Amino acid sequence: MKRNIIKTASCIATVFTIAGCAHTSNTVGIRQTIPKTNLDHEPPRLVSAFFGLDDALPKMAAQFSAEAPGKDGMPVTFSRRVMDGPSVNPKAFTVKTRSGALRQPIYATTAPASALGKGHTVLLIGDLGSAQTDPPVSVEVTGDLPLEYGANGKGLSVPVIPLADGPTLVQALGFKAGDFPCDPPAGARQVVVAIWAGGVKPKRGANDTAHLRGYRVATSQGEVRPFALGGLHDNDNYVFLFLATDAPAERVTFAPDIVVDPRGDVNPETSVAVSQSR
Repeated sequence: MKRNIIKTASCIATVFTIAGCAHTSNTVGIRQTIPKTNLDHEPPRLVSAFFGLDDALPKMAAQFSAEAPGKDGMPVTFSRRVMDGPSVNPKAFTVKTRSGALRQPIYATTAPASALGKGHTVLLIGDLGSAQTDPPVSVEVTGDLPLEYGANGKGLSVPVIPLADGPTLVQALGFKAGDFPCDPPAGARQVVVAIWAGGVKPKRGANDTAHLRGYRVATSQGEVRPFALGGLHDNDNYVFLFLATDAPAERVTFAPDIVVDPRGDVNPETSVAVSQSR
């Protein structure tokens, strides 16, 4: 699958199509060629659960399950990649609602974020609670869930981000430009993989250039701005930030009121530390 890259040059945005970021199935042997980050040397965590859609998954969700359209959608993100995707055992997850009711999804998948290098996020689909009467409050992995490097997600849990909240950055990974499986544009020395709680796109009246300009990156030698973005318009929660510096990225910050989640909620100012590869 081709990736869209937005790049600034003389203050004009130009869209490039890069063919080197192909979707690949989750294969342990292939994934081990991607350098570990600091997160891979720590115990695994369930980083976030985002109540993205309430009874509102679109018709295109039928590609995952015939029952999916009109159901709830909740992306959950782990600090390590989930193995054996894109289809994941839905019975490994239990969602607790405000009333104490326990719900399990009818389907779980790493798609659309299942390309090589991705796979940290699982989309849970089903009747997971009602925002108005009994919202979901937490997600727990109650069954076996193989994670990268031999870990298991069983027992991990996290509070649910409410439906009305806008999208936020939840994780970021830093790599040398040639170490992450996505062909970088000329001049890139480093790629920061920014992972949002859910999929994002520019709000109405904004565009990809505004999206690009929203990011700033603190490095070991001061603040820089990405000169290009990758991974846009693919309906997932990953955005690639291309930097023209070798100074390791330490933190990504994004300005408020630029992008929206699938429900149309705008983002607040959001910031997350970058886990660097070793």
